[in-house]
Amino acid sequence: MEIAQLYNYFKKTTGISTDTRKIEKGCMFLALKGPNFNGNQYADEALVKGAKYAVVDEKEYVKSENHIFVENGLEALQKLANFHRKFLGIPVLAITGSNGKTTTKELVQAVMNKKFKTLATPGNFNNHIGVPLTLLSISYDMEFAIIEMGDNHMGEVKVLCDIAEPDFGVITNIGKDHIEGFGSFENNIRAKSELFDYLLKNDGKSIINSTDYILKNMAKRFADPIMYGEKGDFTFAEYLGADPYLKYKDWENEIIETQLVGDYNFENIMVALCIGKLFEIPIADINQAIANYSPKNNRSQVVENGSNTLLLDAYNANPSSVELALKSFSEMKTDKDKVVILGDMLELGPISDGEHQEMVELALACNFSKLIFCGEMYFKFKQASGLFFKKKTELETFLKGNPVNNSFILLKGSRGLKLETLQEFL
Repeated sequence: MEIAQLYNYFKKTTGISTDTRKIEKGCMFLALKGPNFNGNQYADEALVKGAKYAVVDEKEYVKSENHIFVENGLEALQKLANFHRKFLGIPVLAITGSNGKTTTKELVQAVMNKKFKTLATPGNFNNHIGVPLTLLSISYDMEFAIIEMGDNHMGEVKVLCDIAEPDFGVITNIGKDHIEGFGSFENNIRAKSELFDYLLKNDGKSIINSTDYILKNMAKRFADPIMYGEKGDFTFAEYLGADPYLKYKDWENEIIETQLVGDYNFENIMVALCIGKLFEIPIADINQAIANYSPKNNRSQVVENGSNTLLLDAYNANPSSVELALKSFSEMKTDKDKVVILGDMLELGPISDGEHQEMVELALACNFSKLIFCGEMYFKFKQASGLFFKKKTELETFLKGNPVNNSFILLKGSRGLKLETLQEFL
């Protein structure tokens, strides 16, 4: 079936779903396949639950006029999303990078909503399935879209750009994330720069942090990049510290206190300031949006838990983000004891041992009141100065018998460890 024809069917529905557990009446169910599932097998269930059409890519599952056959379900989803994007006629901003993508996305959305009806990638829908689903959720009354793009292999950002066709692009930073998939840090740089490659070829606009030497070097490829971060750039603001909440002074000398902790979040704020200014949103509105933004989902989230204050930064971890978190946490002032709980950094491949050893040494040098390491990788570098646990269950047992009280506690680890579940023991 031609995509234009499939799109005509799509327009008659309330939206698209790939999960029969989340069927909305009148939607289009599109069957996807994976290593352990075949969505075609759920087509009939989707129709029974209220889907208007079921799109399948195996002919044996076509049983009625409400079953629509395509050659490949995933390709159909991606092409349908791109077809829809072409009809929207609105600016699309793409955000990729090693750290800070989601916080930056949410800050920019808060700012843009002051003037434009704005949709942003929900949650972590930032891959080859999530991006198409996000695009297909954009209604015709939307005025601006923010698409988060994640990657852990070469070529992924290129694919996502071809689907989303962004007009503007931001790379938050490039660190040592997913080295197992990229093979090297240099390949990670090449992978992230696929966004700028697309913008160059399609007359898009790059938004670049001039304080980041890797990104600033990339700016040389563009005739007219939009720069932020240094005096004389399109956007400049002054960082005033984070103790624990970050403050900044804007270009009109207004001082703003945010609900974000950590100096590393200043770069995310700068993106929101830059894009707000680019789209001529009044600075007072920009500042209000940033000041009112409160992080969630274990990303730089401050939680009061009995006598303890928790800094939950446990959504993900890589060497770059852990180093920034430790540095920032060490500089925060508090009357409480500072305790750090670090979980393994996953998907680092050949550099894993060296990076975990380096993080142990860095954390020990910070002189925190207590250091706790969780995971098999950190356990390899066990030292007397810290507490090391191979498994999270062992750490939970320890915390039950050795309560931590009246402390300021940083929890930082990869998603696979889900360190936020330690809250009940703290």
